[in-house]
Amino acid sequence: MVLGRAGLRLEAQKFAAYLIIPVTASLAFNEPTVQKWAADYFQFMKYPSNPKTNLKDEYETIKKEREEEKRMREKRAAGREEYLKQLKTLKKMNKIADDGASDGEENKGRWFGWLRWRRQSE
Repeated sequence: MVLGRAGLRLEAQKFAAYLIIPVTASLAFNEPTVQKWAADYFQFMKYPSNPKTNLKDEYETIKKEREEEKRMREKRAAGREEYLKQLKTLKKMNKIADDGASDGEENKGRWFGWLRWRRQSE
C-alpha cells in the first residue's frame, strides 16, 4: 500500500460503511408497519375490487376512456391552432390599422403613451 497507515484506516472505514449501511437499511425497512405502509403508498399489489368483476368489460371501459381522452386532446390542439391563426390575422389587421393612423405615431412603443395622448386632448 502506498499510503501506509492512512490508506489502511481509509479502507477500514469504507469496509465498515459497506457493512453498516445494508444492515441498517434491512433492520429499518424489515418492520411490518413500514412494509405495509410502502405497499399501500406505492400500490405494489392492485387487485380487482370484486372477484366477480368482469376484467374484459373493465378493460373495454378503460380503453374507451383513453380513446375519449385522446380525442379531446386532439380537439384541444386543433382549437389551439385555430386560436393562433385568429390571433395572427388580428395582429396583421392591427398592424395595417396602426400604419394608417397618423396621431398614434408619437405614442408608439411607449408603455405610458396613452397618458400623454390624454393630456394633449385635455
